[in-house]
Amino acid sequence: MHVALLANTAWLDEELATLKHLVVGLLDEQIRVTEVVPERLPVEETGDLIERIAWNESRWPTLNHERMIRLQDRLRMLDVDLLHAMDGRLWRSTALLAERMNLPAVFSASSHLDMRPAKLLAKRINPQRVAFTAATDPIAQGLREYLGTNILVQTIGHGVYPTTGRTDAFASKSLCAIVAGNGVLDANYQSLLEGMVDFLAIQSEVQFFFDGQDSDQHQLWKAASRLGLLANLSLIPRRLGHRELLLRADVLIQPQALGKARSLTLMAMAHGLPILAHEDHWLDYLIDNQTAWLVPHPTAETWARSLQRVVNDKPQANALGQRARKWVIAQHSASKQVRGVLDTYRRLTGETLKFPGDQ
Repeated sequence: MHVALLANTAWLDEELATLKHLVVGLLDEQIRVTEVVPERLPVEETGDLIERIAWNESRWPTLNHERMIRLQDRLRMLDVDLLHAMDGRLWRSTALLAERMNLPAVFSASSHLDMRPAKLLAKRINPQRVAFTAATDPIAQGLREYLGTNILVQTIGHGVYPTTGRTDAFASKSLCAIVAGNGVLDANYQSLLEGMVDFLAIQSEVQFFFDGQDSDQHQLWKAASRLGLLANLSLIPRRLGHRELLLRADVLIQPQALGKARSLTLMAMAHGLPILAHEDHWLDYLIDNQTAWLVPHPTAETWARSLQRVVNDKPQANALGQRARKWVIAQHSASKQVRGVLDTYRRLTGETLKFPGDQ
């Protein structure tokens, strides 16, 4: 089987590690892989054992659609058997490519925002030739409401590799916290910033690093400036692969309910980081007191209290991180993700499963 994985910069910036895990797993199962990725992705990020088709990505969705469609001749020359769109913004292009090339296609969903493109595709695709994978059960349930029961929808969570966990948790006096939101100032960010003011009045040495998913964080910076927080706050610019560096922090904070599954959170769990998160019903891996301490109704007061909880009870914060680590290794291993994806491919193509001893 020869599979083409189609990705864009927005998805790669979030899930570059996921792509690498998936490619390695598929190659191990003797699946031939071609990556269809933007030209700006460094060549060294692509393995030597796979094909690479680079496409010129634009800021304009219509132009990107046209450029993706032009890849059909190159994909035909490689004799691809199946197309897999990794991001909802590529679904329309992938569906048209699959139709023109008479190929099955898989569409991966990781956000509640993928419901709209699913609705648009529902009446245009052949139910026997497509499948959808969802990063969480709630996203899968949402897809089924738009797609009906005739189209295969499977929950396949992002996979992570097991780690040895942190051996120096809270070793330094100064706490380092990562704030993983979309970078757009809203009521949720405002509540967190105001909570930080009260918290830093007691714990002045704590540093906060804000990761903004390529958003213009200028308004966030201005709000932090007005509150006198700049000495304790840094804004992290977007760089491919930079989120792996964020996992060296002491705690991960998700101030918004974005309805978007991110492997960053799962990787933080695998590293044993305690997580403070706005409750989000789209994310089934945020389980209160097992994988995270949830904040159902965030206010400045509740954020300040949650942050103080981490500092005042470090043994319990560490225990939370270890519970999350055990849970994510059991539920979201990279091998489990690969098995789920491979099963989806084989159900679409009709390829039989291989058993030990098969040649």
